[in-house]
Amino acid sequence: MPLPLIPAIAAGLAVITAAAGAKKGFEAKRDMNKAKSINQTSQEIAQEAEEFIAMARERTNEAITELGQEKIRILTTSINEFISNFEKIKNINLKNSQGIDELKNFNPTSESFKQLKEASFEAKKIAMNGLAAIGSGALLAYGTYSVVMSGLGGLIVTATTGTAIGTLSGVAATNATLAWLGGGALTAGGLGVTGGMVVLGGLVAGPALAIGGAIFASQAKTALNDAYGNYDKAKAFKKQARNIGIALKAIFTRANQLTELLKKLDVFFAYQVGVLRDIIYSKGVNWQDYSKAEQEEIYKCVQMAQAIKIILDSSLLKQEGQLDEATDYVLENGNKYLDMLMQG
Repeated sequence: MPLPLIPAIAAGLAVITAAAGAKKGFEAKRDMNKAKSINQTSQEIAQEAEEFIAMARERTNEAITELGQEKIRILTTSINEFISNFEKIKNINLKNSQGIDELKNFNPTSESFKQLKEASFEAKKIAMNGLAAIGSGALLAYGTYSVVMSGLGGLIVTATTGTAIGTLSGVAATNATLAWLGGGALTAGGLGVTGGMVVLGGLVAGPALAIGGAIFASQAKTALNDAYGNYDKAKAFKKQARNIGIALKAIFTRANQLTELLKKLDVFFAYQVGVLRDIIYSKGVNWQDYSKAEQEEIYKCVQMAQAIKIILDSSLLKQEGQLDEATDYVLENGNKYLDMLMQG
């Protein structure tokens, strides 16, 4: 009577199949749980990286904005007063002055003086309602670019109403870092608001960390593999965020250093402009009527104006968006000159 064995065998196979199915279901659930856990970790890593970038971006924005404010402040106060007094002097002759060669050719008709005068005029126009009323785009651009030699004034005027920096023309509109820091977008192509991250950190795209909704066993392995992929993307994003942070810190530091240097130099310059004003008030405007000592005081004032002009002429960022290494030289020589003033 072999037939009764068939139901028994079938029952045994059913038990085995059920056990295999249970195991498969258990493994699927385990894989899905693991996928969700990995995705959660990936999201936390990405969020931390994004917050780090946002903080670094804000601090750098503030540092560049402060540098822009300081440039405008100096142009509208001590530089403006220097220009209005210096150009009164008749028959001026700085040929016998000691110091940089450009000083000897600095006079109210020289191109260098005209550039400085135009920069002061433009700064006064945009600061007409006070520094607090100047648009953030204008301040960022002033902090970033040369404000004397580049003729930045004409480029800045459109930002005085608070227009987004991305609407500016010229080099400002092609600098991805500046557009990104300002929160604007490039109007004429380019990389838009994410461009700054591309330039500074080599970032191609942020991590795609959407958690898949698969619940079936057949999708569990796929979900787990996708989760591992998301984790790799998050780790890569964290590394890129670190690179962006390093680049932004360098820009932040340099902006602060230039701001501090300008403030310190202006203390000496403002005093010297007062001396220049007093000489003109007491002796008139004819260079030949000044004593040798008074001429030397005017030499000092012009030299300080030139030292400040060099800083105003420098650009914090290259047009591509990276920190301009040329500011190393400007900062080094500016601090040497400051040390000389403090010692003498």
